[in-house]
Amino acid sequence: MRVTLVTETYFPQVNGVSRTLGQLVHHLHERGDDVQVIHPDYGEAPDGAHHHRVRSVVLPFYKDIHLPLPPFGRVHRAVRAFRPDLVHLATEATLGLSLLRYVLRRRLPVVSSFHTNFDQYSGHYRVGWAKGTIWRYLRWFHNRTRETYVPSRSTIDDLERRGFERLVLWPRGVDSDLFRPDRAGRNEVRARLGFGPDDVVIGYVSRIAAEKNVGYLADALEIVARSRPQSRFLFVGDGPARAELERRMGPHAQFVGYRKGEDLADHYAAADLFAFSSLTETFGNVILEAMASGLPVVALRAGGVADTVRPDVTGTLVDPDAPAQHFADAVLSYVDNPVLRTRTAESAREYALGQSWTAIMDSLRDRYQALLAQPSSSHAREPVCT
Repeated sequence: MRVTLVTETYFPQVNGVSRTLGQLVHHLHERGDDVQVIHPDYGEAPDGAHHHRVRSVVLPFYKDIHLPLPPFGRVHRAVRAFRPDLVHLATEATLGLSLLRYVLRRRLPVVSSFHTNFDQYSGHYRVGWAKGTIWRYLRWFHNRTRETYVPSRSTIDDLERRGFERLVLWPRGVDSDLFRPDRAGRNEVRARLGFGPDDVVIGYVSRIAAEKNVGYLADALEIVARSRPQSRFLFVGDGPARAELERRMGPHAQFVGYRKGEDLADHYAAADLFAFSSLTETFGNVILEAMASGLPVVALRAGGVADTVRPDVTGTLVDPDAPAQHFADAVLSYVDNPVLRTRTAESAREYALGQSWTAIMDSLRDRYQALLAQPSSSHAREPVCT
């Protein structure tokens, strides 16, 4: 099978979408498929064949975002030369839109995946007035593909209410051999960052940006710091809100930037519990990585996160409209109770062990093959699949 994957975020960018798509590409290669990856040019040579880099510009107010620049004629020619059996559109901005129009004209089988709640992001960047337009565009985009793969049932429910069609659950997995609590580098990371053996370390791994609701997290952790001076905070990631958070968290926190691979896994293991306050996650890969690392999770009951965290088993969910004091109280319940912390950590690890990337990617590959076996016009009559 020959698959073209189109995305506006990919390695070396560090986020849940790029990691998921990297897993997909690796899995398809392992199964003997040829994969063409079309993504922005990040100034680094791609790792592997059949990568097509697209000229892009960095947004001045958000340097993690590379916006592909039209015209995309060279991209269209690259797809035509590769001759894919199926095209998977993973993002919906300028590059995704251009490829959607191209593959529909050429009647190539095309699927899509829904990763990001752009309408929720819009409120953080002062374009909330555009939410209605954004939803109409996203619905138009995805409903022109044969299937749309969605990472959580709560997101499927939301999209169905908004008129999205042919939705298929595509959850996320985790490498539980990489992310685990007994990492050899755990103690080295704690010592290097100045964490004592009796310090309770609260970890956070993600972009440090407004759309991750980090202001609310800072409010809660300031309460924790005032009441439990032995608590320490570990922030892994970067973004436009980092400087403000560093100022607010002061000496209680260590900010280490983006990490990857073994180093990232060591930093997860260096924490004692995980705090995450995002309201915009369609899944939340970092939640599953934290659980595989043996960390109880305190998060807001919103989006895909609410489908992953099991209250009173693998962590605690706080109502999304609750004051920061409630989130702080949930964190403190683990800080103050090592027995609860240990029991929840063991349950979190046990749950993560059952979330295999291999099974999840095999299921998606089966969907690809089933679609290719159907007549090209049949997708218009297919029922919604949840």
